[in-house]
Amino acid sequence: MSNGHYSKDITFDEDGYCNYCTEFLESLNNPNRKISLPLNELVEKIKADGKGKEYDCVVGVSGGVDSSYTLVKVKELGLRPLAVHTDNGWDSELAANNIKNLVEKLGVDLYTHVIDWEEYRELMQAFFDADVIDVELLYDNAMLAVCYQQAGKYGVKYILAGSNTATEGMRLPENWNWFKRDKKIPRIWAK
Repeated sequence: MSNGHYSKDITFDEDGYCNYCTEFLESLNNPNRKISLPLNELVEKIKADGKGKEYDCVVGVSGGVDSSYTLVKVKELGLRPLAVHTDNGWDSELAANNIKNLVEKLGVDLYTHVIDWEEYRELMQAFFDADVIDVELLYDNAMLAVCYQQAGKYGVKYILAGSNTATEGMRLPENWNWFKRDKKIPRIWAK
């Protein structure tokens, strides 16, 4: 690669696959791949910190498989979540139905924030005009802000989220990464 995108630590095998792709595929295909977390300790801490409150955690839900699975697991662990959804005007009917069915079957309260479409459209256009790599950054930040608002409103210390790092990400050379998040998340809603 040229223009400063070359990385010294990339190697290619005899089939032309780079070491990053091979590492990703090996990780994805490893049935014994598990992430070890002190889950029981975390659950007990969330329960203790949420004692006497209406909810002990906030779970952001999109209607997709990762956030839906997270909400199911949170309930199975005995937590009392508030499901939070942010509607940016792009929700599919399937996603909306998934959320409705999920919260009804689990007996979970749902807070939905609908973003002002005109403002959101203008921001998206500005991102397109500026050639911003990830226009979903707008939604990601809005969703996080709404989760923080709801956590602050109910005095909740924990916002839980689900993601699938096995299929949605792979390690890349350091000089290829573009980090879209601020290093520090302001806590303007939690007083």
